Amino acid sequence: MKPGEPDKPPPVHVVFGGEPFLQREAVEKIIGDVLGDDRDKMAIAEFDGDGAELADVLDECRSMSLLCSTRLVFVRDADPFISKHREALEKYLESPSPTGVLVLICARWDKGWRLYKRVQEVGRNVECKPLRPRDVPDWLAGRARTAYGCTLHEAAGRRLLDFVGPELSLLDMELAKLATFVHPKKMVQAEDVDRLVGVTRVEKVFAITDAVAARDAATALDIWDQIVGGDPDGQYRAVGGLAYGFRKLAEMKRLLGQGVPAVEAAKQVGEPWHAAELKRQTERFTLRQWRQHLVKLLQIDMAAKSGLGTVQSSVEKLIVELCAAS
Repeated sequence: MKPGEPDKPPPVHVVFGGEPFLQREAVEKIIGDVLGDDRDKMAIAEFDGDGAELADVLDECRSMSLLCSTRLVFVRDADPFISKHREALEKYLESPSPTGVLVLICARWDKGWRLYKRVQEVGRNVECKPLRPRDVPDWLAGRARTAYGCTLHEAAGRRLLDFVGPELSLLDMELAKLATFVHPKKMVQAEDVDRLVGVTRVEKVFAITDAVAARDAATALDIWDQIVGGDPDGQYRAVGGLAYGFRKLAEMKRLLGQGVPAVEAAKQVGEPWHAAELKRQTERFTLRQWRQHLVKLLQIDMAAKSGLGTVQSSVEKLIVELCAAS
């Protein structure tokens, strides 16, 4: 390499583990490291691991983009692809393409495999395993500092975890809002979490979910309008509040499914005075459906940030869909 030339990216990355948010972050970093800010879509090829052919993937690695010196080739859900072609991938990495970067995204990645060791020698293994509950507060504080340039007071972190739960995507969503909310201050206090995340409106949040459980779309939409209309930050506060409510209901559903009595389950989710109400509401949907509702709220928030939708109209649509669901 000539002096002054940029370092070439490693020819292979394996992003593995079961935490989807950390996987997305790792993939985004790889794209940034390889392509920089000027991301030519013609420089990226993507395959699904279940149907990808080895020859097609390696051909893409050996091809060059017209506008970029490096070709970035993703194989997502790559577990079956790796199982089928492990030895061939080992052979490829003996002399990888100088113009291609292969990225395998998978759940299982055995550190005892020769392929793992070969990737470690010539590329990068990026582990994205789910965090232990005791590690989430440290992650949260670090994320606030590195991604959003703010300091999360310890009490604020505890409050945010209690309100939102350990889902990293939802925590990150709320951190982004909090950093903007407190600007130009750099410290996020517990009272900021209370004000923006909207947990102080828990009664109204549960009133919405109660109306949804009764399939009463008109009442649910009316309560939603009250939450949004009375606060300049109402849309963002309300999405956080709904996510909080749905998370509580999903956890309540899980505990009830394990045979935990309703009163005890309500205590465990932090709502000891709402046992009967929560039990009734959980009957509206399965545990899987409650979790899917949480994902939809995250998608609504992300779409609003990217300019692809508005919080208010998207949540109104979601409420109508939930009330109409069989």
